Amino acid sequence: MPVAWSSIRTTACKLDVGAGSVGGTGCAASGSEPANLDALDKAQTLFVILGGWASHLPLLQPTGDAPAVAGWLVAQLDRIRRQDWAGDFLQELRDALNDCNRATDRAGQRVFAGMCPTQNEATVCGEPLYALTGRPYVTCRTCGQEWDVTDWRERALTAAELHTGTAAEISRMLSDPVTREALPQTRIRQWVRRGKLTACGEDDNGRPIYQVCEVRDLWATMQASAYNRVRLAA
Repeated sequence: MPVAWSSIRTTACKLDVGAGSVGGTGCAASGSEPANLDALDKAQTLFVILGGWASHLPLLQPTGDAPAVAGWLVAQLDRIRRQDWAGDFLQELRDALNDCNRATDRAGQRVFAGMCPTQNEATVCGEPLYALTGRPYVTCRTCGQEWDVTDWRERALTAAELHTGTAAEISRMLSDPVTREALPQTRIRQWVRRGKLTACGEDDNGRPIYQVCEVRDLWATMQASAYNRVRLAA
């Protein structure tokens, strides 16, 4: 909840990368809203849902922002489970959180930043991490741990080189959220049509999949070739 709330508030106030400045003559001149009204609406809905269901319990009502109310509700889980409205509360809360996550994702392009390596006793979190373009840090939505994208991403891609994925999945994995260097999935498909890349199988939905290391090596070759052409032309 704290991570989801922080993300939706950041999006609502347009503090995320690429959202533009808040207020000032630049914003007014462009005609854009000083805040993301859709994200504000989703954040307010989440807050109202939490407060509304909290009022159903015959206890002193909690105060504070959404994470504080959510933390209070977690402490009352035993009581909540015994209420006939527990199922409705869970569904409304799930829908509201999903809406917040979708509004947050639309704020900017998210690219693969590795699998969360946080260790909890004998297990590893393993949640896929996706960072906004240009943002050097990413917070795991499962465990809340923050990671340096630049440092972890390189290790994650090395570990994932023998894995496979669709053109869309590999595009997200290889596009760099810090340098903003993007590999569009359309380019991967162009390489396939031109015979430079061959699928190694299909996923469960029948979509062609490719080996990560092959796409990465081909992209590096193409980048080097383009650099040499520019250097020679100069």
